[in-house]
Amino acid sequence: MFFYLKKGFSIIISLLYIFVNYNFYNSIFHEYTNNKIFHITTQLGIIEIVFWILLLYSVFELKNKSIEKRKNNKSITEEIKEKEIKKDKIDLIICSVIFLVTLICVNISRVILQSSPYMNDVVSTVSLYLLFFGGTRVLFIFSSIIFIFVAISRRNVFLILISALNIAVSIMIWLDFDTNITAAMRIIISIFAIIYYVFSENSKKDKQITKNKKIKQGELV
Repeated sequence: MFFYLKKGFSIIISLLYIFVNYNFYNSIFHEYTNNKIFHITTQLGIIEIVFWILLLYSVFELKNKSIEKRKNNKSITEEIKEKEIKKDKIDLIICSVIFLVTLICVNISRVILQSSPYMNDVVSTVSLYLLFFGGTRVLFIFSSIIFIFVAISRRNVFLILISALNIAVSIMIWLDFDTNITAAMRIIISIFAIIYYVFSENSKKDKQITKNKKIKQGELV
């Protein structure tokens, strides 16, 4: 039950991600007030963070195929296998945290720079601000590159496509081209995410819980 609720919620957030990116796309071609741009970029930032939290959370449910292959190797002990699985999860947590922190920073910079011409001028003149915004964008590229390796290790086509597009988006943001093109690319990312969620399967753990519940219900009857 939880799996389907989570899947449904993830799809809804992905649809909202399309909507907020569409709004951001339109803002490039319209002379909106700074206040409206602030609201558009803030909404985009919030939904984008939630979108990626859900997507990264779903990755934890996927198995690392390279580790799975090594599991079949009889020369490797169970202890080593368990250590590899734990290490993989720890690495994934670290990568996810770095990615989300840099994503938050990128979104904060987007809100500030897009909605305030004054702050845009300040950032371009004050070296400390320039270092912060530039540094977080570089880290965002780095974390996006790491994510593609994670996607490859999970052997999921949609995750690989999402991560590849996200690398392109992160590079364009670093080049200060966070415009209609990046908005369109993020819309494509969200479409791939919806397909990914639709075709995602219930994890073994959730399947076992569901199975146990059915057994208990059968016993009660």
